[in-house]
Amino acid sequence: MAYPQKITFGEMRESGARDVLIYCRDYRCGHHTEADADGWPDDVRLSDIELRFICQRCGQRGAEVRPKFEPARMGTTG
Repeated sequence: MAYPQKITFGEMRESGARDVLIYCRDYRCGHHTEADADGWPDDVRLSDIELRFICQRCGQRGAEVRPKFEPARMGTTG
């Protein structure tokens, strides 16, 4: 199954995100973790690394990798 191509780590960092959220591809498992994204080069796409992951809980190969953006500060000042 082909998954959509995602932004590069460089584009992600330009948007202010420094970490990634990594979710198991098996929806029944639900395992997820966070990782520091500084180790990946700017030209690598998040989708390029997804098949490298193996879930530590269920053994499923493949992951959903997303930028971890800071929560919106709606309705706050400063």
